[in-house]
Amino acid sequence: MIKRLRHYFAGSLRRRLLLLTLAPLLALMLALVGLTAYWTTAYTDRQLYMNVRSDLDVASRTLQSQHQRLRDGLEAMRRNLRQLVAPDEQTAQLLPRLVPRLDTMRDTLNADWLRWLPTDQLRQTPGVAALIPQLARGESLDGLDMLSSDSLATLDPALAERARLALRQTPYAQPSARREETRGMLLRALVPILDGEGKLLGALDAGRLLNRDPRLVDEIRDLLYGPGTLPEDGTGTITLFLDDVRIATNVTDASGERALGTRASLEVKRQVIGNGERYINRAFVVHDWFVAAYAPLDSLDGQRIGMIYAGYPQAPYARLYRETLTHISLVLIAVSLLGVLLVWSSIERLMQPIRQIRRVVHAVRDTPSQEGLRIGPLSSLGPAQRHGDELDELAEEFDAMLARLEAHRHEIQLAAQTLEAQVEDRTRDLSAQTATLRERSQALEEHVRLLREARARLLTREKLAALGELTAGIGHEINNPAAVILGHVELIEVILGEQAEPVREEIATIIHQVERIRALVDNLRQYARDPLASNDIGDGNSLTPSLGAPHLSQIHPDEAIHSVEVLVRHALDHHGHQLQHELAATRLIEADRAQLTQVLVNLLINAIEMAPAPDTLCITSRDRDAALAVMNGEPNSRPDTSISAPASASVPAPTAELAPVAGVEIRVIDHGAGVPEHLKSRIFTPFFTTRANGSGIGLSVSSGLITQLGGRLWLEDTPGGGATFCLWLPCIARRHHEDDQGRHLLETLSAGGSSRSP
Repeated sequence: MIKRLRHYFAGSLRRRLLLLTLAPLLALMLALVGLTAYWTTAYTDRQLYMNVRSDLDVASRTLQSQHQRLRDGLEAMRRNLRQLVAPDEQTAQLLPRLVPRLDTMRDTLNADWLRWLPTDQLRQTPGVAALIPQLARGESLDGLDMLSSDSLATLDPALAERARLALRQTPYAQPSARREETRGMLLRALVPILDGEGKLLGALDAGRLLNRDPRLVDEIRDLLYGPGTLPEDGTGTITLFLDDVRIATNVTDASGERALGTRASLEVKRQVIGNGERYINRAFVVHDWFVAAYAPLDSLDGQRIGMIYAGYPQAPYARLYRETLTHISLVLIAVSLLGVLLVWSSIERLMQPIRQIRRVVHAVRDTPSQEGLRIGPLSSLGPAQRHGDELDELAEEFDAMLARLEAHRHEIQLAAQTLEAQVEDRTRDLSAQTATLRERSQALEEHVRLLREARARLLTREKLAALGELTAGIGHEINNPAAVILGHVELIEVILGEQAEPVREEIATIIHQVERIRALVDNLRQYARDPLASNDIGDGNSLTPSLGAPHLSQIHPDEAIHSVEVLVRHALDHHGHQLQHELAATRLIEADRAQLTQVLVNLLINAIEMAPAPDTLCITSRDRDAALAVMNGEPNSRPDTSISAPASASVPAPTAELAPVAGVEIRVIDHGAGVPEHLKSRIFTPFFTTRANGSGIGLSVSSGLITQLGGRLWLEDTPGGGATFCLWLPCIARRHHEDDQGRHLLETLSAGGSSRSP
């Protein structure tokens, strides 16, 4: 946004002049608005909080005067009773004369109860027993107190019922499981009566329940917030809280009723009830924000039992604040618009000669060969009236510059014609040399690419040659014990005769597996055979080892999977894995059953050993067509992006026509650690392994067996972690023929060497 504004003003001198002229005016306007906002916030809000603090002090003193008035009434009653008490008179004798006077005095004191408590009852009265030492010293006590529902019912059942308040859900209040408030807050006064010897005979106890009593809060409100003390729509409010519950208030809810049973906000409760501090700030009261002041209330025994509140809505003052800012803003906008008009007219007069200069400059830029272009007089004013200002000097200098430019242009045109002729000659020579260098560079790049590919294939051939030497000895050592096992099993079957019938199936399985061992060893030896020593390699230029002719037959992939499961069942049980099938293939594939079994066993054993125990492995099958590259009339068995070949089995990709081939895809899925990204390109390389006890030839042999049939074996990541080995085989086996890149490389290098220019 800032970049676009900068570009907008940079694109016009008129706009820049307007900005430079109006910027101080805009800054002054913003400063005045900010100063007004600061003054309103810093002084008006401070004055509001000072006023509400003063209102809270008045409300607290008024509340204090109420229980002091109750105490004064009891002390006056005590003075009247002293003349009735003789020094030797007992409490039991005094009580009958006190009772008739109590009802009369209760009405006079405007109290909810007035009673005589002998010393024994004082000790049994909740909340009073702790005050007996002060009463024994002849001290009168007054203040606030809190009584339970049972204590109120003892005084008068109607008081307990009046104190009961249903709690109402209130925004910003502390969550609570309570549904009602049964306690009562009351004004209370205790005046002791002593005998002639100064011994405590008992006390006069008077009190007034504040729950649901609007008289006190309305009296304080009328005292503080008379007509004209608050803005229009502003209403002062007073509230008494028992803990955080409104028990007496003139705050109204949305329906206009007194908001009894609503609660104070959690922030207020923490500061006032929790910390015992005053809260003077804006606060959320029932349904709106108020300028509020809260103070804690303590009982006679010093316990914090509630709060007193004074405040008024913030909305009227916020409205006055917005109106003030609006009026000031309108005045400043009007002044700014007037300034813009004056500045704009001045800029227009200034821009007239500049536009005349601009027209000539554009004409020179668009038609530089045009002669006779001059700025001339800048306006209709005569030279004597313009006083020769800076713009006039600029126009004269520009006209002189145009004259000099015309002279230089003629000289430059003559020199350019001569230079163009020389450049054309040099360009023709340079183009010929560049074409020759480009051809040599392309030939060199092609040679480097072919050399790299040949080096990779030669490395693979060297590894396989070493593998052939190793497997020749291993195969001999394995075939001898296998022949012995096979012979002894057949001998056992002959010796047992009919007694071998119960285990004939097991004997057949042993013979089948021994034959499979010998076939696997034979395939491994054929796979690792030195290509240059093979009779079917031709001239020895092929870089891919031969695997021998497989015994092809039509196989259903799901049957092969089920037969392999039996062979790996012991490994699954040993590691605690489960094997899940998702078999959906319907096509038959042409393959060597033993070689396919070997590949599937290798893949499943790898998955079993790499997966964390226990795990659920998955093997799937489905019909899938692949696009194979057809080069020189023969399939190259390179699936396109639908089946990506592994790096170790990749082939060159010349311009080719893609032909769809029907086949079947088998996937083996585990949830192990997977294969790191930097190792994926080496996973099918002979002798490469990530396991401490691995040989590194299983995947390489499997890839070779599948490639021999025109299929592909590759690796994908399992979603959520793990590895997925994907196997694709065509329905009709395609024997893999190595391309002629090695021979092509040698021919190219030979041709390049013979044709290289000195």
